[in-house]
Amino acid sequence: MDRFKLITEYIKDEIRGSRFDNHVFAVGGSVRDLLMKNTIKDIDLVIDIENGGVEFAKFCMERGLLTHDVVIYERFGTAMFKFTEFPDDEIECVMTRGEKYPDRNSRNPETVFAGIEEDCIRRDLTINALYYNISTGEIVDMVGGLKDIEDKVIRTTNENPDIVFDDDPLRVLRVVRFATRYGWEIESKTYASMKKYVDRLEIISKERIKDEFNKILLSDNATMGIRTLCDIGAMKYIIPEVNEMIGMEQNAFHFGDVFEHTMALLDYDTKHFKDGDFAVRLALLLHDIGKIRTRSVGDDGRVHFYDHEFVGSEMVVDILKRLKYDNKTIDTVQFLVKNHMRTKSFGNDCEKIKPKSFNKLAYTCKNVYLYKALARVIDCDNNSHKKEHNITGQYDYFVNHMRMREALKMFNYKLPVNGNDVMDVLNISGGLLVKKVLDILLNRAFPNPDTLTRESCLKQIPKIAMEILKKEKKLFVENFCKFE
Repeated sequence: MDRFKLITEYIKDEIRGSRFDNHVFAVGGSVRDLLMKNTIKDIDLVIDIENGGVEFAKFCMERGLLTHDVVIYERFGTAMFKFTEFPDDEIECVMTRGEKYPDRNSRNPETVFAGIEEDCIRRDLTINALYYNISTGEIVDMVGGLKDIEDKVIRTTNENPDIVFDDDPLRVLRVVRFATRYGWEIESKTYASMKKYVDRLEIISKERIKDEFNKILLSDNATMGIRTLCDIGAMKYIIPEVNEMIGMEQNAFHFGDVFEHTMALLDYDTKHFKDGDFAVRLALLLHDIGKIRTRSVGDDGRVHFYDHEFVGSEMVVDILKRLKYDNKTIDTVQFLVKNHMRTKSFGNDCEKIKPKSFNKLAYTCKNVYLYKALARVIDCDNNSHKKEHNITGQYDYFVNHMRMREALKMFNYKLPVNGNDVMDVLNISGGLLVKKVLDILLNRAFPNPDTLTRESCLKQIPKIAMEILKKEKKLFVENFCKFE
């Protein structure tokens, strides 16, 4: 807020007496956040003069106020620049304008100069259509944004919300995002129109949908956002598989259906872990997605989801690729979903865990981030069953206990021998046998990796190889008489 005041006072002084005096307004998020006393991230300006955005930028440049040449987008009449006085703050300015959408299946509007009233109406929400007159410090509110902030209501600027969502259906998701961000109610006419126009999301790119979804999922009210997306029918354009979790009955260890269990995980995470980790949030949402493909009922009437974590981890790849997520995010979420059941047998305070199991888990995680992220996902899952079946002590054991120091040793653990050593001992040139020998050596290292020396490994290699060949005829034929 202080930064906002400094920058706007600076602009006020520079435009005093010029043709821009009383014509430059801060608008949108910065004004909303100013009034709500939130952190202000970006300052957008509108100038109610034809081609005002570009002209104002040139005015500032001619006066030597800017760090570099202006970036101008002629088609939209937009200019971006930084003041030398405030080099860390990028300013975007544009003339007040109206928009027309001649093609309903495109998000490329025609923009024309318009007065501030029309500029206001073309914006999506009343709370984003507040103007701050930089010359006077006056708040200009033409659509009731101030009252909506006071009443904690999300509402479109246009009295006919259909126009807002028909022009740009992505606004359906933006409404959910803002309602979720603040935990506010969506005005009834706005909500009804969102349902009416939700199917126009099919013309919006997956990348733009993903960006809005990311912000919803990272909110402290993430479950509110997910429930709203499902209720209005938007989830089928994001992750339709989530809809299939609704109403899916679970076993006796759970309360509610798969969807309610999943919402409980997200609620637990937002309550107990204040840093919004997006990969973790995605993993929480999708951790049981495999249940929609693996549900079965035994002869005794009990519900089972055998191997749902493995099936789910494969589904995650398809889902996230469809939404154009990067490979790192996909790999992380897949790992967390695949391993979220790993510690169920360890007991409430990990009293049943053996060194081998712990070391193997830590080795699988490879680094501190994945280790802590998995512990977090597991903790949310452990505490979202029926109360009597919750496992409450594992997270503290893994992260705050001495086990954390032990885990650090395993993240970069390497056997004292490698594939070349195996080939030398066995007098072979490579193949699957080498990998299988190394896998067995690694498994023998897990109980106490410090005791497995290079010398002991070299001694064990021939015997391990012979045991493998006795069990696997194909490998025996491939390596017959290659070593004694």
